[in-house]
Amino acid sequence: MNAIRQLFPMLLAAACLTPAALAQDDAVPVRVEQVREQQVERSLPLTGRVHSRHDASLSLTLSGELEWVLEPGTLVDKGEVIGQLDQQPFLLRKAELSHLAQREEVNGAYLDKELARLMRLKADNNASERLVDEGESQRDISRLELRSLQARIAQLDDELRRSRLVAPFSGVIATRHKRGGEYVNPGEPIARLVDLEQLELRFQVPVSYLGRLWVRQKVAFAAQGGQLLGDTPTTHQSTVRTIIPAADSNSQTFEVRADIAKSDRKAVIAGQLVNVSLQIASGRATVQIPRDAILLRSEGSFVFRIDAEDKAHRVPVEVGEGSTDWVSVKGAIRQGDWVAVRGLERLQDGQTVLRRES
Repeated sequence: MNAIRQLFPMLLAAACLTPAALAQDDAVPVRVEQVREQQVERSLPLTGRVHSRHDASLSLTLSGELEWVLEPGTLVDKGEVIGQLDQQPFLLRKAELSHLAQREEVNGAYLDKELARLMRLKADNNASERLVDEGESQRDISRLELRSLQARIAQLDDELRRSRLVAPFSGVIATRHKRGGEYVNPGEPIARLVDLEQLELRFQVPVSYLGRLWVRQKVAFAAQGGQLLGDTPTTHQSTVRTIIPAADSNSQTFEVRADIAKSDRKAVIAGQLVNVSLQIASGRATVQIPRDAILLRSEGSFVFRIDAEDKAHRVPVEVGEGSTDWVSVKGAIRQGDWVAVRGLERLQDGQTVLRRES
């Protein structure tokens, strides 16, 4: 009898529970996330290399013996002489032509006086027309010869100028191919000059992404190697300057060139390999949900959409491309809906949930 009296209050409390209270007790706790609509952006890992925009193997257009060439590692300014040929042969030829030009000037002065004398004699009928014509011809030939000598002197001055190897831009002597005392022919490499300031990043991108890149797009990169164990590589920034829409027939990639930010140029050098992180946008907005919201079954992919009454509805979806923790889907869901991302393994269609937002 006492036992029945003890059970009576418990039975009475259970009878007084409302259906809502019972449903609340049966609700499955889930974590939810709101569906969004935007472009899919993927991070494409690539390998690139740092290049100098001004990197030239310099040579001369004349042949001769090199007198000297600057050593590798020497910093030079634009217009500074890097090396030069032995100029003595050019100077001797110029001296010879200068003497010939001076002699022709003396001869021309004499012919001018001779022609003036013949003209006076002709006026007195003491000289023939033929003699006057011969005098004028000799004077004109002398003037032409002087001009020819002056032109040859100007050519030698130009050869003297071209006998000096002048830096076309500021940079560092990266390689010295020839040394002083060696004989060089026109076009033979003498030194390689590299600009240290104008650096760019070059990398290859698969042709399928050609329409998803644009000029002035930001590209992040980090140098390969060189860090201590456990250190995180420093990320640097570059800006796409040129997209070259010509595919390599073997790799099916095209080249992209990006200018490295001025503040990051001291952190890398020309020729260095880097890891590139390229953000690729889908080009159109799509419905996206977290990857964890997708329930994979043998009959397909599903998500649980949570309605305003906290009821779970099983919705089949078609999964598209994604980025990081989000993926685009096609199905009976739209922007602003709520989907379960945690606890959905225990859910049944139409079941009440106890939502917890992320």
